[in-house]
Amino acid sequence: MDRRKFKSMTAFLDMLWILLAGFGAMFIIAFMLIQPPAKNADVIKRAEYIVTLEWEALSSDDIDIWIMDPNGSIVCFRNKTAGFMNLEKDDLGRSNDTITDEFGNQTTVDINREVITLRGVIAGEYQVMIHVYSRVNKKGVTFAEGPPRPFTVEVIKINPYKIVYLKKGFYTSRGQEISVVRFSVGSDAGFIGYNNLPSSFIGSVGRGGSPAGLPQDYLSATASSPSTRRGG
Repeated sequence: MDRRKFKSMTAFLDMLWILLAGFGAMFIIAFMLIQPPAKNADVIKRAEYIVTLEWEALSSDDIDIWIMDPNGSIVCFRNKTAGFMNLEKDDLGRSNDTITDEFGNQTTVDINREVITLRGVIAGEYQVMIHVYSRVNKKGVTFAEGPPRPFTVEVIKINPYKIVYLKKGFYTSRGQEISVVRFSVGSDAGFIGYNNLPSSFIGSVGRGGSPAGLPQDYLSATASSPSTRRGG
């Protein structure tokens, strides 16, 4: 047996296995590097603050969150984008908690929540209010006033994540306007603080006021009532 040929073949096989292992390691590293970031992490990184309103999950009541920024721009159900603010969903209560796919299958998510995202900030004070658009009983009948029902509002700083304000309260009447909080931020998006001085800008819009950020057709429609509604 030619020992020199055997040693040469062994060396070749060793080199082949080393090359295969190297290519395998490079493939794994490349695969890990090209993986897209998780979508929820991407969303969080692209916001400075979010403000949430939540009420009873099985309620058919329709509650709206309104925010005015330091420039006087307002975001609400009729003006879902203003400045750096964006209303993610106009939640109508249980009436839009169920969706039907193309095969007729229905899916229900028992959550009543509206979320406003601040993708960036303008230094100054933000005013938060809620408006009770309608109250509806279990039979689907609207009514003007009834037993108190709870709501929760949170102001959340995203980076780093922290709930900087939380309010739990109650509403009773259709058309009720509730001043929630005024919170202030700096030019670096840092949270400065909050106060509970009353706000009333929803009513001022209803009386023909002209805050920035609301389209003219909305101002005309709300000249008699801020509750004029609603495409969904």
